[in-house]
Amino acid sequence: MRFRIYKGKKINRFLCLLFLIFTAILLIAAGIFALLKNSEAGGTFCILAMITGGFSLLYGLLWFLYGRTEKKAERKLREILEGQNEPDDPGLPDYQEFILPKADLIEKAGKRAGSIARWTGICALGMFLLIGGIQLACGSLKRPVQLLYMLLFCIAIMIPGILIQLKLYREYGRSVPSRILLFPGKLIIDDTSLPAREIREIRVSPAQIFNRNSPDVFREMTIRTEKSSAKYRIDYRAGTASGEQPFWEDYGLFITALSEWGTKNSVPVSISYMA
Repeated sequence: MRFRIYKGKKINRFLCLLFLIFTAILLIAAGIFALLKNSEAGGTFCILAMITGGFSLLYGLLWFLYGRTEKKAERKLREILEGQNEPDDPGLPDYQEFILPKADLIEKAGKRAGSIARWTGICALGMFLLIGGIQLACGSLKRPVQLLYMLLFCIAIMIPGILIQLKLYREYGRSVPSRILLFPGKLIIDDTSLPAREIREIRVSPAQIFNRNSPDVFREMTIRTEKSSAKYRIDYRAGTASGEQPFWEDYGLFITALSEWGTKNSVPVSISYMA
């Protein structure tokens, strides 16, 4: 049997846990049929559970291996890039303000989600026409209701993709900031003021893509304080200045200024190169 193995720690973690859930469900079903003394159905579900359990172990192993590989790669990359950093500029202002084109970013995110949903519908319609044409050519289309079943099937398989895009768009719209201000001893994001002494760590996405196997969609900033953690999504990691995806041109300048602010205010700022 040939099956696709996805690269990257996060996607393998997702697949491992997904197949683990399938395995648990199938084992419960096997146990129920065993209690009902239906050994044939119980054996079938038990075999299916063994198959999904095997996939869970496979992706769990890949999760572990890619986790170690990405951690080593990120550490090496950080050492190289941090060694190339220029010394602090004494003339850098203590106060810096970054204004994000929030309305434009959200509008582009909406157009992206709509375009993907539209093409998903076109692909589903094409699949319906293809399957229906094959059945018609082979003479296996006996009743008109079969076309209805096929249409419902094609609609059903496109719904998860559309829901995922809708979820991504809504997450982005809720979490993208409109302005970020860097003050001595304080970080302000929109109406939220965060004293530097309360911030335990800030993690940001790199300005460019280093790990092309990452399933992450956004360039984002995560701020962890003593009591909570907040995530701000900036733009789409695959976006470009000339493209149609949300893209903030000053992102590279921002993370440079943020790293400098973190050094001056004793706040750890780390770049997630493998994200």
